[in-house]
Amino acid sequence: MREEEAGEGHGVRWEGNLIYQHIYNAGSENTKFVPVIFDPSHRSYIPTPLQGTTHFCVKTQEGYEGLYSRLLNKPKAERPALGKLRPLPEKPVKTNPIMYLTGPIDVDLWNKAKWRATFFMCYPDRPPVLGLAYEDESAARNIFETWHQRYGENDGYEELRISIIEGEIPGGEPGYSVHVGSDPEAAIKRFRDAGYAFDDDLMMMVSRINRMTPPTGSRNLEMFKQYYKTFKTYFLAPGVISKDRQQLNPILELGIYKGKIQIRHVSEIGENDVDRVVLLERENER
Repeated sequence: MREEEAGEGHGVRWEGNLIYQHIYNAGSENTKFVPVIFDPSHRSYIPTPLQGTTHFCVKTQEGYEGLYSRLLNKPKAERPALGKLRPLPEKPVKTNPIMYLTGPIDVDLWNKAKWRATFFMCYPDRPPVLGLAYEDESAARNIFETWHQRYGENDGYEELRISIIEGEIPGGEPGYSVHVGSDPEAAIKRFRDAGYAFDDDLMMMVSRINRMTPPTGSRNLEMFKQYYKTFKTYFLAPGVISKDRQQLNPILELGIYKGKIQIRHVSEIGENDVDRVVLLERENER
């Protein structure tokens, strides 16, 4: 506040530098610092890297209560008890029943979209976001708009199967793989609930894989797992990434609310496992 004599007050400058360094080391993720001010006019004094973080003004009762809840990690309002589930109206199958079971991947559309990365977004007071970043925005929107028409905003049957497989793959760089496809059991259930008979002797599924090789020290995946463990749900959303992978634009309005995700290690995958294709990723590069 510039009230100290020249040459004094270096301690707060040192503490400010520590804040910057901690956030830098955490890959711009702030999980440690909570901005608190004593008057609304003091917002301009919040350090730049913390200005996007929720701050609390303890001069007001609302701000004080908000800070109190934040420090105790308690929501401002308790979640109400879940009501009884009502049956959802069945959506008619718009395609040949056999093709209906081929999964959520339109090969031509995905080739056009060019899935290039997976990103995560975490917030203290809401479920995290697992994002699929594509190069072509129009195709990316088309993919998720089609999913909304087919699965709805909540994917009630959990047909969209998302798995994250950690661990090294022979011949591949260290990292993890994200596998997007259809859950066979959920697809069969919805198929039968729609009134179709199913011959389970033969079933074809199309899926896509993205291999992520984050830099050493990246905590993005760990943060997602932590928040998913807390909320037990997440949003699956598209995004658009530049060709040099330096800029990302999330499209959160097309997010789909989901409860299930498979987080596994390569050592868990057996010979006839749905995720077996991940181990053959280098032979299935697209």
